[in-house]
Amino acid sequence: MWIVLDQFSRTLIDAAVANAILLSVVVVLVVFTRQPARRIVLVRAGVYAALLMLPLVAFDFPPRSYPVDWLLRTGLVPPPLVPEPNPMDVLVAGPQGLPGRPPPTQRAGDESVEWPAGERLARVGTLLYLAGAGVGLAWMGLGLWGFRRLVASSTEPGPALRAAFEELIADLGRSPPLPMLRVSARLRGPALGGVARPVIVIPAEIDRDDVDPDALRLILLHELAHADRGDAWFNALAGLAQVLWFFLPHLWWLRGQMRIDQEFLADRKAAGPLGESTYYARWLVGLSSGRAHRGAPSPAPEGAAPGPPRIWGEGGFNTQLLQRVAMLLYCPFTVEGRPPRWFLAAIPAALMFLALILSSFRILAPVDPAALVQQARARDPLVRNFQVPEFVVVPSRSSAPGDAYVLPLALPAIFRLEARVVASRRALGRLRIANCPLTPDAEALADSPPGGPKEVYHFDLRRNFGTLRAVLDGEEFDVEPGRLDGLHWLSITPADETATIRDLVITW
Repeated sequence: MWIVLDQFSRTLIDAAVANAILLSVVVVLVVFTRQPARRIVLVRAGVYAALLMLPLVAFDFPPRSYPVDWLLRTGLVPPPLVPEPNPMDVLVAGPQGLPGRPPPTQRAGDESVEWPAGERLARVGTLLYLAGAGVGLAWMGLGLWGFRRLVASSTEPGPALRAAFEELIADLGRSPPLPMLRVSARLRGPALGGVARPVIVIPAEIDRDDVDPDALRLILLHELAHADRGDAWFNALAGLAQVLWFFLPHLWWLRGQMRIDQEFLADRKAAGPLGESTYYARWLVGLSSGRAHRGAPSPAPEGAAPGPPRIWGEGGFNTQLLQRVAMLLYCPFTVEGRPPRWFLAAIPAALMFLALILSSFRILAPVDPAALVQQARARDPLVRNFQVPEFVVVPSRSSAPGDAYVLPLALPAIFRLEARVVASRRALGRLRIANCPLTPDAEALADSPPGGPKEVYHFDLRRNFGTLRAVLDGEEFDVEPGRLDGLHWLSITPADETATIRDLVITW
């Protein structure tokens, strides 16, 4: 379990750093973009990239790069500023079992040798993240369940509200599928929800025959504008990204800005058919003063402009409402309903390409298990290795069975061992590396006649997540994982004939 958690913690750290850089770029672009429709496109592209960043880092699709290592090599960052783990904090010991020789010792515990400094801190941080994300997902699921329950308990709209909705749909020329229209007594203001199909839920106090028809049209136009842009399902998607990356402030700011821009565009579309933005702005301003009243709106006097319906929650003339009114009345530029096609194609593509590049960075992963699960790549500076150019394995002089030569390396929890073995068939069957046989028919080869010709064999041993697998000259076979139980050091058990192990490399 700890191995999986350690691998996930490194993936999470790399993805978080990449997302922080990417979303910082998105924030800067949003700040310097004045069109609300374009800002929404930027936010959507950033949310998509944020959700895809973790899979991109986990599956290791682009080639890995190490900017920290590059900074060290170029001298831009002094080496003392970057802590480096000790390669091996061990004492070299002699062969096991020889009289008078002590067993191998080390200065630190086995766990500190296998895992670098800061690993426990990363584990604690990852566990806290999982707890926070779990609470956020539970809260989000509770909200979705609550809305479904609200829709299930709602009723069909009355004749006046239904007639206003159908007349508006006919005027707009909307084609199916249409948003559902429901009425609920549990709401204080209109709401739009639903991921698969939009649902407009209207408070029951609005579903009255004496409510002003223009007010009903404003409400329905505003909610239909949200439904046309797909705001409901994307708000749910943005909420998921905010839950998964709750510790990044970028998403909190971007989501708030996106909501304001969505309201701007919905207000513009709702005020458009009326031909006069002033009336809609007055209606918005009247929301604050009318919220304290729970009764139905009074009919408008003859010759007077219809007043705002007193229906939407409590609150004063807040900043968001002030911004919406200012955009309606005093906007210094023409507001785009839709961004240009080149913007819709170029900006998301550029941000996704940037996300792909950033997902290849490995910033804070001193030990990269992905290079062990897969094949370790050349020039991976953060993957540690142990190399022995040549080791001549002579038969043990001791009569004790199972004597082995111990090399100064504590076996990591995950590793890959490669070597070229020069030995006869008899020696190949009797030789053991890390207490593992080098061939699947080791017992048969061990009974071969002595003094046979020596050949060169390519041996590969991989230990990963409770499995142990070996390959000899392209032939793969499984090894019992229990052979490494209790074995803390890399050992080589000699045969009764001399063999040579060349280019022995262990990466972990």
